[in-house]
Amino acid sequence: MGMTEQGIKGEQKLFKYLRDKGVEFFQADGIGLQKGKYSLYEVKLKSEPFKPPPFLGHGLEIRQVRARLKFQNKTGMRCRFVVFQENDNSVCSAWLDELEKGKYFDTSNGIRIYPIENFEIELL
Repeated sequence: MGMTEQGIKGEQKLFKYLRDKGVEFFQADGIGLQKGKYSLYEVKLKSEPFKPPPFLGHGLEIRQVRARLKFQNKTGMRCRFVVFQENDNSVCSAWLDELEKGKYFDTSNGIRIYPIENFEIELL
């Protein structure tokens, strides 16, 4: 078994262990320190944005949104939602709590879509 496989197996065991103990948890994609403040990062890699209706945008599973905002309310650590768009080699990012204050659309698959204009967009 390679190191990657062993690491994944260990994480799976941890998740089962925590679930069995009744511990609420989630796996962060990244944690960063900038200007003396820690932030959580949730990342997605998409070939292109969500298409209308109702609007062009990017989304995150509603359960992930709720877990990260609950974490922020308990710790004060904000979550930055980052989407790498492969179609135009750009990065869309925004603070999750700010996205939640604006318009969004919940799909039947449990994904919360935020309008593309609510993201900062950078070309790589």
